[in-house]
Order: sequence, then structure tokens, then C-alpha cells
Amino acid sequence: MTFSSTKPIKISIMVFRPIQTSRLVIELTMIGSFGTYPRAVRDVFRSFQDQAEARPDQFIRYEYPKLLDQSRAAMAKFLNVSVETVTFVPNATTGINTVMRNLVFEPKDKIVYFATIYGACGKTVSYITETTPAEAIKIEYTYPVSDDWLVGEFKRVVKQEHDAGNKVKIAIFDSVVSQPGVRVPFELLTATCKELGVLSCIDGAHGVGHIDLDLGKLDCDFFVSNCHK
Repeated sequence: MTFSSTKPIKISIMVFRPIQTSRLVIELTMIGSFGTYPRAVRDVFRSFQDQAEARPDQFIRYEYPKLLDQSRAAMAKFLNVSVETVTFVPNATTGINTVMRNLVFEPKDKIVYFATIYGACGKTVSYITETTPAEAIKIEYTYPVSDDWLVGEFKRVVKQEHDAGNKVKIAIFDSVVSQPGVRVPFELLTATCKELGVLSCIDGAHGVGHIDLDLGKLDCDFFVSNCHK
């Protein structure tokens, strides 16, 4: 299942015009958290608002579903997946919650995640362990580490749990870590999950628009992303 955002596409790099002062020029840049959309997107977005306000029933009941399907088809083509696997959610964190809260966890089920998990997603893991029989295992590390080490450590942890009679049900990992901004070997981790019988859930908030993505080739179980980064 692939998730994306229903909100208008925004740019995650916000560059303010330099602020002229008597002593210095300040240029403010924010990456990943805030941004606005291009004028072309803004104009289309506002045209939708005008249509909705002009004829609410016509737009909401008949036009909006068609436009939504067109957007799903566009994202499916961009990501190289079947349109039936694409759905929209408000943001990547909501996508992670949608996945995790719809899995059925049993005693001895484990959730493996990494120390660099996004804070809100880490809280989701905590909620799941508090409300279901699942237990969580965090892979602790501090960058810099090699991709080979990260994948090897993941394999070691999963094998250790299997040897102890437990089942690693799902693993959560990033496409690009938010802090620090490091590309994760998510392709190798996904392949390892398949090899070990673990569901793969990729937090690709910094994915669409950042890195080349071919989800048909990747074939992960769940991939969530934003479209404003």
C-alpha cells in the first residue's frame, strides 16, 4: 500500500528574500518542515476552491472524486505502482498510524525500529506497545555508520528474536532520516525483510521529490510519503 498527501503540493525549502539591515544580510532557509507551493499549483488549487464554493454539491459529489482518481493515477505512474495500491492521507505520520493501528498483534510479536525514527512515529510505536501485546525493539546507533553495518545489525536483531521464539512482525525505517539528513539503505532493508519474513514499512516523508523511487521494483509492503518536501 502506498500513501501520499491530499494537501496541495508544497515546496519543503522555503527561501525568504534577503532581509536588508544596516549591518548584514540575512537569508532564511528551512528544509523539510515548511514551504509553499508554486504559483501554477496555487492557481489550480484556488480554482478548485472557487468551484467548490460556486456549486458545492456538484463539485463535492461528482467532480471531486474524478479529480481524486486522476491524482491517484498520476502518483501511481510516478511511483511505478498499480493505482489500486495508492491512497491519500493527510501526511506521512497519519500513514504510519494507519498501517500500525490496522495490524493485529499477538503475544511475542515484535516491532523493530531504528534510533533515528521520526519522533511522532516513535510515539505511534509506543502507543501500539501500550495497547496491544506487541513489544518494540529499537536498534540503537549513532551516525556515522555504514549501510552494511545497519543492514547487518538489523539481520542480527531479527535472528536473535527468532531464536528466542519471538516473531518480528514489522520493521519501520526511513528513506531519508530527518535528523540528520542521511539516506537510509531502504532498498537493502526491504529485501532483508522479505528474506526474513518481516513486513516492511517505509517512512518516506523525505522521499517523493527527494530521491528516485520505483516502488514497483522495490516491492515493499507499505510506503508512506509527503508531496510537499
